[in-house]
This record gives sequence, structure tokens and C-alpha cells, in this order.
Amino acid sequence: MLRGRQLPPLDALVIFEAAARLGSFSRAGFDLGLTQSAVSRQIGKLEAFLGAKLFTRTSSGVLLTPTGAAYSTETARILNDIVSVTDGVRAWTGPRQITIACSRGIADLWLMPRLRQLEVAIPGLELRLRVTDDIVHLRLDEFDLALFYRRERPSGVAFTILGREEIIPVSRPGAPRFGETENPILLSIEDPLREWLDWSDWTTAAGIDVPVDARLWKLGGYRLAVEAACDGLGITLGWTWLIREHLESGKLVPAHDFTLVSEGRFYLLWPADRHQRRIAREVSDWLVANSGGELT
Repeated sequence: MLRGRQLPPLDALVIFEAAARLGSFSRAGFDLGLTQSAVSRQIGKLEAFLGAKLFTRTSSGVLLTPTGAAYSTETARILNDIVSVTDGVRAWTGPRQITIACSRGIADLWLMPRLRQLEVAIPGLELRLRVTDDIVHLRLDEFDLALFYRRERPSGVAFTILGREEIIPVSRPGAPRFGETENPILLSIEDPLREWLDWSDWTTAAGIDVPVDARLWKLGGYRLAVEAACDGLGITLGWTWLIREHLESGKLVPAHDFTLVSEGRFYLLWPADRHQRRIAREVSDWLVANSGGELT
């Protein structure tokens, strides 16, 4: 129960939703396997809790009062959300089913190129990918494993470090390096939560100034910034753990000699207070073995 707050009678809420939807206590009772009088008692209980009338009784049924109509709209939405969340949890717990949560950048640049290898390595795997950059509001019951970059050591979860944060400017081969032109385009991303380091962080650590006429392009996601750099549009900051394949293939090359190494890490996370199912352990072991990063 939410501390300091009193919940309404939940059984009565379900009955209220049915009565509001069907416009009849008797039809709501038939739908829920209750008598009309039982429905009426529960509605009365809810009205007493709220201190407001929810229905007007008529000869042909019931009509929502203005208060009841407003309350019905919100409670129906919340109850549907609860049903959706519950169905999601119940429906994806088969012996070969797993939910992995990760940020958009990790999904696009690190996980997607490895999914085919993962499918071959773990026969019968069924994967649900939960992609979100809002790790703050990600609940522990929404994933079996999670892949996220964090500046600080995570708390409240078990984790393994997959890679350290190493940042170096990168560009297309043959393009001018950082500092060789007066008006470079510096590719970046929008990050209202300030999770990721930016050009100001890198230049401060490197002890150099941004060219006076440099133009900053903030793109919608890190994959877009990487693709723009590959196309020769400008220079972007390269998180080497994420773009290892781009560097190894030569699609991108360092555009400066200075590499910023911070306290940030890329983590594999899982709920510490939940039994880890066999399929989660198999996938976890595979991700660690194929991370190419530090493991301590």
C-alpha cells in the first residue's frame, strides 16, 4: 500500500468500471457473476469512501453523475494499464522466453548487430526487447536482464560491467580531423537528463577549445549521430564500446588523439531479489562472453 495514502476498495473499483461501462447494475452483476444487490452494495461502499454520488438511478438503469463520469474515465484507464502490465508479465515467462531492457543507443549499435549470433548460440530463444532511455522509471518487474550505461555504480540491482566509457572524436576516413578546420560540424545528441558526456566534457578533459566557428548539430539519437559521421557530415563523439565494429571495419576513424576515460561504465543488470531463470543465466553468460569489455 502506498505509505500515507488510502486506496479505495479495489473490488468496488472493478464493479464500478463494469457498471459504468454497461450502464446497468444488473448487467454488471451478470458480467461479473454477482447479484444486482451485491453490485449496489459495492457501489454504495465506493460512494461512501469518495463522499460523492457516482450514479443517478433511473427506471431503465443508471446514469453516471458528472463526478462519476470523470472518475470512470480515469479508473478505466488505470485498470486497463494494470491489466496490460499484468498480462505482459504473465505472458512472457516461458522456459525460453526472456525480456531484455536497454537504451536506444545500445539497442541500435551494440545489441542489434549481435542478435543473429545470439539466436544461433541459444536455440529456441524467444526475445522481447524493451527499449527505453528512461531507466529511472524502469521497474524491476519489467525485465529479466538490462543493458545500460551509467555514470555511477548502480544500486538496488545485481550487475556485471561489460565495458568502460572511453570517448574519442570520430569521423569518416579522409575527413578533416578535429582542429584542422575552423568551422567543423560537431555531431551530438539531445540528452535532457545529462546522462551522456558531451563535447564540452571532452574538450575540457583534453584541455583544448572548441573552434570559434564550429557548428553544433544535436540529432535525435546516438545512432543518427554515428550514421551522420559515417556519411561525412561531421565529427561525433565515439563511445568505443558501442562503435567497436565501426572502428574495426574502418567505417569510422579517430579524429583526434585524445581519449577521455571516465568513471562511467556499460552494465549488464538484473533484479537482485528475484530468482534468475535458466534462460536468463544462459543469455547473461553469452552477453558477458561477447561483450569484449572488462568484466570486473
